[in-house]
Amino acid sequence: MEINGNNSLVNLNASVQKLDLQQQNQRSPKTGEESSASGNDRIELSVRGREIQQLDALIRSTPDIREAKVEEVRSAIENGTYNVKAEKIADKILGGSLIDQIW
Repeated sequence: MEINGNNSLVNLNASVQKLDLQQQNQRSPKTGEESSASGNDRIELSVRGREIQQLDALIRSTPDIREAKVEEVRSAIENGTYNVKAEKIADKILGGSLIDQIW
């Protein structure tokens, strides 16, 4: 089974680069006197932290079940037109095994 569609993760790299630029622009060298005189606590997320937040939001916004795909397969099964090639199944099984061995 091939899955085609827009992948939001592709645009993530551009977003990370934009966040990196923003972070670099926000940073300015401070002297010890300035940092102690401000008296305000501050948290600054790294680019990696922001990337993780974006990925988490993307994962949470992605539905667990693709209803359109499920309905398409259900209709094909009911109509008797659903055809599965054994070679593709074997390739997926073997591909999954190789990934498991690597990790």
